[in-house]
Amino acid sequence: MKTRLLIALSGAALMAATGAVIAQSSTRSIWDGAYTAAQAARGKTAYTQNCARCHGSALEGNDEIPALNGSHLMVDFDGQTAADLVHRIQSTMPMDNPGSLSGATTADIAAFILQTNGLPAGNAELPSDSSAQSLFHFDAVKPADH
Repeated sequence: MKTRLLIALSGAALMAATGAVIAQSSTRSIWDGAYTAAQAARGKTAYTQNCARCHGSALEGNDEIPALNGSHLMVDFDGQTAADLVHRIQSTMPMDNPGSLSGATTADIAAFILQTNGLPAGNAELPSDSSAQSLFHFDAVKPADH
């Protein structure tokens, strides 16, 4: 009886550990490449048309408008996900017409912002689906294993 209980507990522990590894491997850092260069190029065009008049052509911001490059953005989103960045853009921008940008356009703009912040491109585009975007988490500082 004790042997069966020990086997059952061991099996449960193994399944729990396997589930934790699978959950960890399903999330990725934005340092793993969350967008493609082609997507960032589309995003630059959309950014220029919809965002640059307030945030500046180099994403530098001004006294009242936050910069979208450098430590300000990285610290602001540290611990969040790419979905949080896309949601903020889509729900609050452009300031004179929030919510007017499509999900695809917003994902493209986010890709351009990531590229401008020196984050590497990958082999797949940042999806327009928020649940898939949630798999990419922000690390303000590049992890040591990258």
